[in-house]
Amino acid sequence: MRPTPPPRPPGARWISFLSGFIPRDHREDWRQEWLAELAAAATGPDARSPLRLRIRSLGALADVLEVRRLSREPATMLLHHLRFAFRLLRRRPAFTTVVVLTLALGIGGGAAIYSVVNAVLLRALPYPDPDRLVMLWGEPLDGDPSKVGRWGSYPDYQDLRKGIRSFEQLAAFRIPRATLLAPGAEPRTVQQGVGTANLLATLGVEPVLGRGFRPEEDQPGAPPVVILTDQFWRRHFGADPAVLGTVVRLEGQPHTVIGVLPPRFRYADAELWTAMVPTPLESLRGAHRLQLVGRLAPGIRREDAEREARTIAADLAAAHPGDNANRSAALEPLHEATVGRTRGLLLGLLGGALLVMLIVAANVASLFLVRAAGRGREIALRTALGAGRAGLLQQFCVEAMVLTFTGVIAAVPVALWGVKALVAGAPEGLPRMDEIGLDGAALLFMATIGVVAGLLFGIVPLFHRGRGQPSLWLRDRSPGPRHGRLASGFVVLQLAIATVLVVGAGLLAKSLWRLSQVELGFNPDNLLVAQVTLPESRYGPDQTLAFYRELEERLATTAGVASVSLAMEHPLSGGWTTSFRIENGPPVPEGEEPEARVRPVAPGYFRNMGMTLTRGRDVSPQATMNAPGEVVVNEAFVARHFPGQDPLGRRLLRESWWPGQPTAFEIVGVVANERFRGFNVEADPATYFPHAQFPMNEMYVLVRTTGPAEPFVRQLREEIQRLDRELPLEQAPTMAALIREGTAVIRFNAALIGLFAVVAVLLSAMGVYGVLAQAVSQRTAEIGIRLALGADRGAVLRMIVGQGLRLSLLGAGAGLLLASGGGRLLAGQLYGVPPRDPAVFVAVGVTLTLIALTAAYLPARRASRLDPAVTLKSE
Repeated sequence: MRPTPPPRPPGARWISFLSGFIPRDHREDWRQEWLAELAAAATGPDARSPLRLRIRSLGALADVLEVRRLSREPATMLLHHLRFAFRLLRRRPAFTTVVVLTLALGIGGGAAIYSVVNAVLLRALPYPDPDRLVMLWGEPLDGDPSKVGRWGSYPDYQDLRKGIRSFEQLAAFRIPRATLLAPGAEPRTVQQGVGTANLLATLGVEPVLGRGFRPEEDQPGAPPVVILTDQFWRRHFGADPAVLGTVVRLEGQPHTVIGVLPPRFRYADAELWTAMVPTPLESLRGAHRLQLVGRLAPGIRREDAEREARTIAADLAAAHPGDNANRSAALEPLHEATVGRTRGLLLGLLGGALLVMLIVAANVASLFLVRAAGRGREIALRTALGAGRAGLLQQFCVEAMVLTFTGVIAAVPVALWGVKALVAGAPEGLPRMDEIGLDGAALLFMATIGVVAGLLFGIVPLFHRGRGQPSLWLRDRSPGPRHGRLASGFVVLQLAIATVLVVGAGLLAKSLWRLSQVELGFNPDNLLVAQVTLPESRYGPDQTLAFYRELEERLATTAGVASVSLAMEHPLSGGWTTSFRIENGPPVPEGEEPEARVRPVAPGYFRNMGMTLTRGRDVSPQATMNAPGEVVVNEAFVARHFPGQDPLGRRLLRESWWPGQPTAFEIVGVVANERFRGFNVEADPATYFPHAQFPMNEMYVLVRTTGPAEPFVRQLREEIQRLDRELPLEQAPTMAALIREGTAVIRFNAALIGLFAVVAVLLSAMGVYGVLAQAVSQRTAEIGIRLALGADRGAVLRMIVGQGLRLSLLGAGAGLLLASGGGRLLAGQLYGVPPRDPAVFVAVGVTLTLIALTAAYLPARRASRLDPAVTLKSE
């Protein structure tokens, strides 16, 4: 038989119920202990009554609460660590301030640049399924982009749209400048988006007010309509919902407002959109002036769609060799096409910011090492009293987290200011500027940096926990050599990174200086550059020539004007190309005719710009329609097509674009090259036809004044509007401003990397000073004994400075090796400067070594002036 179990004492059920609140690991032991106590109280000569036993069992509730409180020990210890951390930081305000400010500058600056990179490069485009959106570019089969440009023609677009099956939609657009006249407003120039009716559907965008384009609205004879961007609607119509139905005049034609686009939609910098009704020029297959954007069909890979596009392009080239010879096709993701030109710039800045943040981390780690050196006895005492590595790690990580997150909070205003400064100083043309801001991703970036930094900095003091008996640490204030080696390693790391940044800044600065020394080939002083666009709906060739002739005559007789000229392109604008043949030249297959830049000018342009005619003469006033054609070519044209020959008298043959335009043009002069492709790019072959034989509606008016050019803008605007009240002139920059704009990217890079370099050098100098100052503090007794025994104070000075010299040489040497390997990353932004320029490398190495030696001299000087008697007495 089984033994009969002992009877359960009164209150046992209550104890079993309460045991459910006890942690699982201790639950059964706790229950058995209470049951045993109640059973003992229920037996023997002093047995208690069942009522008293039940009352006694109620005390188990207090026991449960105490056990629950003790089971939350980690949380209780966390609060204790937090209180202790805040108390320590209040006691050391200098240390706290330096660490917080250093972290705020490093994390805030890094977050600001990350915000720009995230908005421009990392964030997806604001369209449905943006990965399916691609640009369809033209691509030369022979690799010569001068003959086959990236843009397409309207007939090619129609053939591609009909034949390609890999696309769900294919649209075309262009972004010309246009004159806008709204009710009750002054005329102004806008960036007009002209797109096929399916453009918005291709992008997956619907107007938030009104409607989009209908399929028939991009056909000849359709009523002109316009859709406004949200920014334009708010700026010029005050976000008035009654704007629908308003009639505005674009290029002299009335357009009815039919919709407003969503706030985040800003495509290709267009301020408003109209449906594309092809003009006679756009109907030509050889007029490649449109960009093509498409949406891939679901499940279609870009590579497969590209193969199909190339097949169709090959068929078009075979069918139309005169316009499409050597023309193939290539697809590029829309995101890449939008940000591709700025990718290198932004990734370079992000890399520089990360290097600075690494220096900040090394500097703060050095500060924690210095602080930990003074806590050696505290750590030893904690260890002697039984503190384990886990407990010490928790304490130090909490202290570091408090500091780093204080630095993160202080970094938020720094990041906000940094974003504003970056946007304000960014080179013009940076895409998606309106999307840049300190968003949740940037805050998460900052918080992540704070967590990682706090954990790393919290580990640093454990290097001072020591080895062996804590009593040895309690008797000796010196934490041993481990601190010195680690802190010195941090300093070498800082110096190496600083060297890389200073080399980059030096290369960019030298390149910028070389660009400033480039021979421009013209005189930019006191020169105003105003672009005037005459609406084709009101200005035919005769009216265009008459307008510009009268404007030139009016300005030439205006007080303060030294000279004036007209040109379709100014010396720093690239323009476009067209094909030609050389009379009696070697035969050229159809479609493979050479290309040259087309730059129509009025007589006097070269004289006004200060350009040198190396041979022949300027175009003459008699070169008009129905007269013999004339042309001036540049030296690059002569070098390409007439090497070692005299080009004067030779004739260029080309098709006529206007009735009465000559088809043969005699070369009457040769002019020096303009740098119209950029300061660091050699000029292409260029042809300067007389404007009277190339009556382009869009021309630059170049006014050279006798004094500063800026004040003349208002007078120039008045003269233009005396001739036509509907013509705006909102911007007329000086040539000096355009030159600054031409170097904006390299100046922006040089300024930011220069700023990074200055911060890096200062932090590195602080690191050298901190390590050597701590070394002097640790070796005070040794130095005092040396001096007491007769050591030369100069020897002490040389000993400390020599330690600093070793650190600086190691750091600078490592940095120069890194810069030598990474210099090619800047190669595309340098002009006239090799990525491994010896002068820059030597100057940077010497400069950083001198700065480090200066930082080392201060603690060395203090050490050499120690009083041995005072030092030994304190010991």
